[in-house]
Amino acid sequence: MRRLLAASGVAALSLAVVVPLAHADPADNTHKMNWWVPYNQQNQVQPATADDGSQVSGTDQVVTVKVDFPDGIKSWQVIVQPEGGGTPSTCEEDYVPSQTGGAYPNHIYVECPWDTTRAVDRTLDQPTPASQAPDMYHYDHNWHLNDHGASVNGKYAIEVKAFSAAQSCLLGCTYGTSVEYDLFQDYNANPQRWREVYVTNGVVDPTGVAAGYDAGSGNVNVTWAPNPEPDVTYLVQEKVGAGNWAPIAAVPAGTTNYVRSIGQPGKYQYQVAAQRPAPTANNGSATTTSHYVAAQAITVAAVSPPTTAAPGSGGGGGGGAAGAPAAGGTDGPTGYIDHSGDNGVVAPAGGPAPTAGVGSHVSGSAKGTPASAHSTGSKSSSGAAAADGEAEGEGPDTGFASTLPYQSQDGATDGLGSGNEESPESMSNLVNVPRPQDARALLIPLAGALAMFVLAAQGMYLLRRRTPVTAGGVVVEDDFDDWMGF
Repeated sequence: MRRLLAASGVAALSLAVVVPLAHADPADNTHKMNWWVPYNQQNQVQPATADDGSQVSGTDQVVTVKVDFPDGIKSWQVIVQPEGGGTPSTCEEDYVPSQTGGAYPNHIYVECPWDTTRAVDRTLDQPTPASQAPDMYHYDHNWHLNDHGASVNGKYAIEVKAFSAAQSCLLGCTYGTSVEYDLFQDYNANPQRWREVYVTNGVVDPTGVAAGYDAGSGNVNVTWAPNPEPDVTYLVQEKVGAGNWAPIAAVPAGTTNYVRSIGQPGKYQYQVAAQRPAPTANNGSATTTSHYVAAQAITVAAVSPPTTAAPGSGGGGGGGAAGAPAAGGTDGPTGYIDHSGDNGVVAPAGGPAPTAGVGSHVSGSAKGTPASAHSTGSKSSSGAAAADGEAEGEGPDTGFASTLPYQSQDGATDGLGSGNEESPESMSNLVNVPRPQDARALLIPLAGALAMFVLAAQGMYLLRRRTPVTAGGVVVEDDFDDWMGF
């Protein structure tokens, strides 16, 4: 029975330290460092260094290493470094001989607590005497903490360094130049690679989310308090009336407001969520997102100045009164981030279609009668002009026409109409000249005849000036009738 108990005790003791060794230097078999899986005296597994490539989070991670140096251990250091940039977390411990000329410890057990949510430096106020170097079961320290704030998510490298004392002890110990030894995860890589893990902490919900409308600028300003995470961005969603929530913006870190231009009256709601990276070995672009926190609803009774409908706004809704948002519409005004106080210019969306302006043609009104869209007064019973000063039979003066020189009933602007009207066009009060079906039917033949006449005249002129003919020393007269054969 005693042999059985002794054998089981040896087995339990061996479990505490038997893990694959990783030499500090492959060419040096005497200086050894390995990842250590600690057990307590009840043979219960204690927290240990996370595996290479694993995901970690929370406040209770730890880096555990066993160091064996025959020439003594002077100090060690652990640096948990975010590879994407940011403040690392560290632990370090120095040793001193227990007495003058004494020896540094040859075996130590490193335990560096790691709160993955914060960047913290852990140091000791005094060096540790060699006689108090932690053993297999006792490695607690009274750490002095220097907290740098919240840490970032992402890939981290766990760097472990130990420094030899270079001691030589015969009758007394002497010390040479300390040498650094590193615990790499992959010694064969070029460059040699540290152990790497992925921190994927969550993100808290935004606080202080509020929204306010400024009638003067026509803008809604959504605000919130900054999140504690240093690598957080924000997502803003909008809900119009009884519609669904829709994303409208992703706001970068360091910004705590979003400005939205409102183009139509209605009920508007906004909500904000926080988002941060949460990469893994299989998905380097993964993220984690908080819950959405909504601000109070905003009711916009009117938008001033009036706006016109932007192309595509309203999402196909229609039939509402002018100035009201189209039913079922999902498109809306564009938003932007206000960093500097200058809210910029945003094209408004929604609104009534423009009406005919002053001086524009209104189809369907007869000549000599005012267009219904422009009527501004009425005639008196005696037939006198209305208050606007127009003669009887004329509409109000609507200004200059938008096209010159004339504009007929069918909208043609060449003074001849479209060619589809059969009635004569009056050119004066005395003579009515029938108008051809198409002006080109008259102008083209006239131009052709004129061209032929000019060519014929030129030909006759050139023939008359040809060189005189001499016969028997006598100049023959160039008679036009002879030339024609008469």
